[in-house]
Amino acid sequence: MLALVVIAGAVWLTRSWFDLTAPEIQLRPEVKQLGSSQNLTVQVTDANSGLSRVKVRLRQEDKEKEIVDKTFPGSRWGRGGREKAADIPIAVEPKAWGFKDGPANLIVEARDFSWMGWLRGNQGKLERPVTIDLTPLRLTFTSINEFLIQGGTGMVTYQVNKPMAKSGIIVNGEFFSGYPIKSKESGKYLAFFAVPYDLPQPLTLELLAVDQGGAEAHTKLFYRLKTKRWKADKINLGDDFLNRKMTEFQEMNPELKNLATPLEVFLRVNQDERGKNANLIQEICSHSQPEQLWQGAFLRQPNSKPMAAFADHRSYLYKGREIDKQVHLGQDLASLEHAEVPAGNNGIVVFTGPLGIYGKSVILDHGWGLFSLYSHLSQIKVEKGQKVTKGAILGNTGATGMAGGDHLHFSIMVQGRFVNPLEWWDPHWIKDQVNRQLAAAVPAAATTKAVAAPSASAVQPGPKTKAKKPAKKKQP
Repeated sequence: MLALVVIAGAVWLTRSWFDLTAPEIQLRPEVKQLGSSQNLTVQVTDANSGLSRVKVRLRQEDKEKEIVDKTFPGSRWGRGGREKAADIPIAVEPKAWGFKDGPANLIVEARDFSWMGWLRGNQGKLERPVTIDLTPLRLTFTSINEFLIQGGTGMVTYQVNKPMAKSGIIVNGEFFSGYPIKSKESGKYLAFFAVPYDLPQPLTLELLAVDQGGAEAHTKLFYRLKTKRWKADKINLGDDFLNRKMTEFQEMNPELKNLATPLEVFLRVNQDERGKNANLIQEICSHSQPEQLWQGAFLRQPNSKPMAAFADHRSYLYKGREIDKQVHLGQDLASLEHAEVPAGNNGIVVFTGPLGIYGKSVILDHGWGLFSLYSHLSQIKVEKGQKVTKGAILGNTGATGMAGGDHLHFSIMVQGRFVNPLEWWDPHWIKDQVNRQLAAAVPAAATTKAVAAPSASAVQPGPKTKAKKPAKKKQP
């Protein structure tokens, strides 16, 4: 028993009096630049002898400002410090303290209650080189679409006077990132954004810029909006479709095998799986090439017949009873079975494979936050990371996923949010709503190649084929 007491006492002495580990220090956020006023948090931990004292200083040449000098309760001769971790908020105000633009050092020192360091405790030190930038942030709005169309794509251009940590446009509380425009004059940006297809509240648009020192600038935007009335559609679900398709989903997802009926499987897939697919698409589209890869209007699948349209509001009926409601976020195109699917425009393949209700799919990144989706494919002929040109064959149409017959589901996304693809098939819309704004923002960057019109079949519905009738079944 005495031996256990001696051992426990030795362990305690080692962890407190003879603690050899210095406190750990972290700075949040990890800043490289300080503005005129900025809030930071110093995180310090010492799991053994506990925290004794924390100091924070800002130094520039021969000028120094002590920001924090905080002591913690405890005893170097007793059980050490009572606090093993602390988050210390600090307000850094270089302008008010008389600092100037240029390099400086933010210094954090922390000591513990151990006997080390000649009874002063172990010292941890974090010295972070920073740049002080006291230039006021200026955000200048330059242009927006002449008309925004409900469910369509908006574009805004703007200019800032210094490097940004973040900038873009906030649409009804949702942020769409901006991208730099190549120009002789620095600080010019554009941002595409999705105009919601459902507008339960007035549309609010606000430009946001945050410099590397944390300073923010906001500008509210005014606009003209054209509203749309979406088509309502009813889809009758038959037992043949449910038995055939829901078995496929059960084979892919073992969790669905516990459901009693194909109808229960359908509801789970049409609701939960649809939501998961939307989240995955949002994640895939969260990072885009910071430059324009596409040129001109997007190609439409040739010789195809338009079927279900963007934002069709669907009611699903089973034996005459409504069981679910969803919104169709793309354009369905029917052609020959296993018809070739061309890339709508130049881009990079960022996803290939099964995608829940969309079946076998390909997603292309076209730069500046613009993406396209090709779904229900029977075969995929490209690989992730591959660069493709407009018209390159991505695969073949099929009936995978929740498709009731062979067709292509085509979608356009802006940073993961679905928009009406009809605009991107229209060379006149691109000329008036995109290139005209680019030319005004950066006259030397007027992209004449981007307005070249594709063939008529790429914009208008193609002629009907006599080889085989298009699939008549709708995609649930």
